[in-house]
Amino acid sequence: MPPDEWIDLLGAPERRPDPVDWDAVKARAGTALPSDFVHLAEAYPPLIVGGYVRILHPTARAGFMNWMTQAPKMLRALRRQPGLRVHPDSPGLLPWGMTVNGDHCLWYTRGEPDEWTVMITDMRQRWSYDGNFSSFIRKFLTGEIRCPLFPDDVPGGSKPFQEP
Repeated sequence: MPPDEWIDLLGAPERRPDPVDWDAVKARAGTALPSDFVHLAEAYPPLIVGGYVRILHPTARAGFMNWMTQAPKMLRALRRQPGLRVHPDSPGLLPWGMTVNGDHCLWYTRGEPDEWTVMITDMRQRWSYDGNFSSFIRKFLTGEIRCPLFPDDVPGGSKPFQEP
């Protein structure tokens, strides 16, 4: 999703994010990240969408929202779970966010980055969405899809996003 479409969905950002060193992100991830995530991170600071889903950001000042610090921690936790294939295994799981309840929001890294789909897990149950990151966020916010791992009152909040 290009930046103008993110703005149509989320409204104008209240502040610009810090510049992202995408070479450092790629080195940490071992791969490029999907272009819709890149566009979002270049246009917005760290976000909580629907009052529930925290989208990690490579330059977040708050450690709990920083992709560079949280993704490795989440990957370690995922590796301890039987039956999960974790990046850099291909296909594998790679974090892009977490919920306020601690659910892991992940890419399923099959194919090229722009083809990756979404998986949500609370480490006991898993739910998959056969669409990309931006499609998931859009349909989550508009109520077109519902993740059964999320509480019934999600998404909530009067603003489509909040800056922590």
